[in-house]
Parts: sequence; structure tokens; C-alpha cells
Amino acid sequence: MKMSCKKMVSCVIIGIMVMGLVASHANAITCTEAISTLMPCKDYLIGKSNFVSVPCCTGASALNGKVKTKPELKSMCECLKQAAAALHVIPERAKSLPAICKITTPIPIDPNADCNSI
Repeated sequence: MKMSCKKMVSCVIIGIMVMGLVASHANAITCTEAISTLMPCKDYLIGKSNFVSVPCCTGASALNGKVKTKPELKSMCECLKQAAAALHVIPERAKSLPAICKITTPIPIDPNADCNSI
């Protein structure tokens, strides 16, 4: 049963990637790239680990530096919102990630985020 749940989550993530939720500019990071960049954070975000890894913070910092315009921020918010819901991210952990990684970002990694408020 656990294996089918893992397969389902993987299918949802791949579905998000295939949908091609891309940022508005050719040089902007895509949804696929963003999810890949944040995958080192997964264990912390879903409660499998109590520690944030260095690769997680490196990825979060890199992503933070690539998304600048309001349309890019909104697009990335929608991307991460869907990924967070698919992975069953713990909202409190997602909200704590910027402080732990010492970054400031307007993009919430939260399945309950209001991306229209960006």
C-alpha cells in the first residue's frame, strides 16, 4: 500500500512538471527546475527528518535568486503550492524554511498559499 502512495505522489509531481508551469521569461526558472532544486528539502518538509540539509538551503537560496518579477513570483507560487499539496508538506515546516536557511522570500511553500496576494 505504501508503494502505491509513493507512486501516486511521484505521478502527481511528474504531472505538474509535464504541465510545464513555466515562468514568464525564457531565462526564468521553470516549475520543473524549481521542484528539482527544492527536492533536498523534501524529507524535512514532509516530517521525515527534523533537520534541514545544506543542499536544501543551497537550493532554496538559488531558487530565491532566480525569481524576480511579479508574474514569475506568482507562477512560482502556484507551482510550489501544487507541489506542496502533492507531497503533503507540513505547512509549519514550509513556513520555517526561509528563516532556517537565512533567506527572505515572498514565495510561500505552502499548500494553503494565496498566490494572488503576491
